Amino acid sequence: MFDKERIIHQIERTRLLTLQMIERVPHDRWFEMPTGITHVAWNVGHIATAEYFLGLVFVRGLREEDAGMIPGNYAELFGYGSEPQADPDPYPSPDELMQTLDAVHRQLLLETRAMPSEKLDEPPVFDDVWLDHHPMFDQKGSALEIVAFHEHIHIGTIGLLRRELGSEPIDYFKESSEGRRFV
Repeated sequence: MFDKERIIHQIERTRLLTLQMIERVPHDRWFEMPTGITHVAWNVGHIATAEYFLGLVFVRGLREEDAGMIPGNYAELFGYGSEPQADPDPYPSPDELMQTLDAVHRQLLLETRAMPSEKLDEPPVFDDVWLDHHPMFDQKGSALEIVAFHEHIHIGTIGLLRRELGSEPIDYFKESSEGRRFV
């Protein structure tokens, strides 16, 4: 039922769009909350945390070595139900956030490529006693598909934050015509 190569392609293409958006926000503005609701830093941390849980934990379970990839406080700072705070002190720096975002993404792609396709039809892994299901999926393949869908939501949020911070809209067609590649 699931096309593993297509899932990988969607996750890779989505990340390219995410990075295109993130790179256009100066690091010194990542903690500004122009709408009073969220900031770029929270969205970047949330993307990393969601990719970790959706694409790794729910697919293969928790692993002790994950602590070297994603700090233990990310679930509290950026996970489901967390609320962005204007104070940057509890948060990692933009560089640290980007390192974690990259580390989780690389690990997800490595493990997904190595996974036999038939495993995508298996039920997800729910190791935590408080979580015995996910309302959006009941197969590992669906969990992986949602990685890209979920990230697209946050690309839009970061784009809105960019505009609220005073940036002009991105004209991807113009930039492409001028030679910038988006691959």
